Amino acid sequence: MTGSSPLRRRKQPNTRLLMISAVLGALLVLVVSAVLNWPMTTSGGGGSSTGGSGQQGPAAAPAPVYEARPGSCLNWTTADAADLGPVACEQPHLFEVTGRADLSQQFGDDAPYPDTATWQRIKQQRCTQVSQRFLSDRLDPNGRFAVGAFTPSSEGWFEGDRVLHCGLQQPGPSGALYPIVGPVATQDQSDTYDVGRCLGINGVDVWDPVDCGQPHSVEITGTVNLGDQFPGGYPAEGDQDGFLADRCRDLTAEFAGSPDATQDKGLIGYWDTLSQESWNAGSRTVNCKVSAQLPDGSGLAPVTGSIQGEVQVGDAPAPENRVPVEPGVPATGER
Repeated sequence: MTGSSPLRRRKQPNTRLLMISAVLGALLVLVVSAVLNWPMTTSGGGGSSTGGSGQQGPAAAPAPVYEARPGSCLNWTTADAADLGPVACEQPHLFEVTGRADLSQQFGDDAPYPDTATWQRIKQQRCTQVSQRFLSDRLDPNGRFAVGAFTPSSEGWFEGDRVLHCGLQQPGPSGALYPIVGPVATQDQSDTYDVGRCLGINGVDVWDPVDCGQPHSVEITGTVNLGDQFPGGYPAEGDQDGFLADRCRDLTAEFAGSPDATQDKGLIGYWDTLSQESWNAGSRTVNCKVSAQLPDGSGLAPVTGSIQGEVQVGDAPAPENRVPVEPGVPATGER
């Protein structure tokens, strides 16, 4: 951090997606595995398996998964997804069905049950295609929604089940699932948070939202609709930066109650920009935000308190939670 440059644009294409990739790795594809009692070991294929309930052995997917048509929504409220069932998409839900992918041409009758890495590749290839078609090619690859999948259980696989059930979900940085309200096709997919929201910290990384009175990595100080400034085609990133440097400085000062609050409190202001792919998908909104760097520049420092009041910036990394979130677990609190 340098005192002469309190406002910087973000240096990563998308915080949330990067953090999911770094923290969850191969588990991202298994985001609903707790529902299906898939094998939970990263070695995959034929090993021991546990479901959300902790019982051993694979189990078939519940009937609502097989009966759900594209555009329908599923929800569950417990860690073991025991209450999984269909709901109206206007109600909070964790999974919007986008369609099915038949894997029978790729995997014959004698094909072994795919391991975790293979499922990850299959989901990315097939369910992204299915979900793009469902949204008329307007799925933001950097947006708040991620592709999810229900796979056959190992038992079903050896009985010939080759159907992948694809859908959209809203995971936080930890991988826990936040509810979606309304069909994804009707929503701005921009990966933004409400002004005043603070995102938690895990080690030196961004984590799920928390109260700003708790140690956190980022505080949201503004929201900007780039479509208002750039009503034509996609604006180059440099043009976005040029506009947002002033706009986010003003919004942060307004939110904090002082034009000097960012620098006086040891924070750094920055913002997001949109990629061409996000713009083409219809995303237009970005966040202005503040955070702090550790003295050695190794990552984000824990910040306690809102920029609107007293702020304490830590000089050592926050405690790190290395226990992965069990796939499919609903998030606690609001996004």
